[in-house]
Amino acid sequence: MSILNKFYNTPSALLIFTTLFWAFNTIFGQLAVGEISPLQIVPLRWILVSSVMWFLFGKDVKTNWQIIKPEINKIIFMALMGFTGFNVLFYTASQYTNAINLGIIQSSVPVYVLLGAYFFYKTSITALQGLGVIISIIGVTIITTNGDIELLMTLQLNRGDLIMLVACLMYSYYTLSLKTRLQIPGIAFFTLMSVIANFLALPLFIIDYLLNGINYPSINGLIITILVAIFPSSLAQIFYLRAVDIAGPGKAGIYTNIVPIFSSVLAVILLNQSFEIFHGISLVLVLFGIWLSERQ
Repeated sequence: MSILNKFYNTPSALLIFTTLFWAFNTIFGQLAVGEISPLQIVPLRWILVSSVMWFLFGKDVKTNWQIIKPEINKIIFMALMGFTGFNVLFYTASQYTNAINLGIIQSSVPVYVLLGAYFFYKTSITALQGLGVIISIIGVTIITTNGDIELLMTLQLNRGDLIMLVACLMYSYYTLSLKTRLQIPGIAFFTLMSVIANFLALPLFIIDYLLNGINYPSINGLIITILVAIFPSSLAQIFYLRAVDIAGPGKAGIYTNIVPIFSSVLAVILLNQSFEIFHGISLVLVLFGIWLSERQ
């Protein structure tokens, strides 16, 4: 078996790279400030992704169209929830709440996924899985509070927090839906989803114009958009889809807790932010929690 084939059949490796690319998205988001509007970057990246994917794999979608057609409404809803809707709500929530709240709330995704798998698919939750989730959330909480747990006592839910809760529920639904997704080649499925996400995101251009008028992205903004299209929007989604196919949504969901860890490390390397002891403690707790959740 070649290295690429082994990688594509190893869910842990796929999920690590998925979360790494999602973490890069947080860095890209910071670099994009003042370079391109959030309401522009979402549709632009799906235009790029869907154009390339359709050019390369559109024929696979056409070949499977008779299988796809009866399920098209479900697929459209999956794209709305996981590709377009989550990102729109994430950017919107960031306008109304702070990074501490967003980080803590985002760590709820694996909890939603495990509970959803239990209620909808009767997937059992073992004591180790539950303990692993709790330990991982503690690790994420430490990093999102910069090691000062007392900050939790002052947090209050606001409009942004509620929006982010909805966003996490949406991505959890998408993850759970992958368990029973249409059984066509994964690359064809992602191609179709990217095209749908593209059309769903196009109205954001109109919203941005109504809110901000004519506002062209800079050259740096366009470069950032291309990087977002390649890594978080394409490779990460393909890897995530494949990992859920192999390992199920529960295991894939728990890995989302690595995102804030990678984000912190990348911020140190790329944004010259300092690495504190609480980063190391958080890293150990999150990885230990994931290891526990996989023991079964």
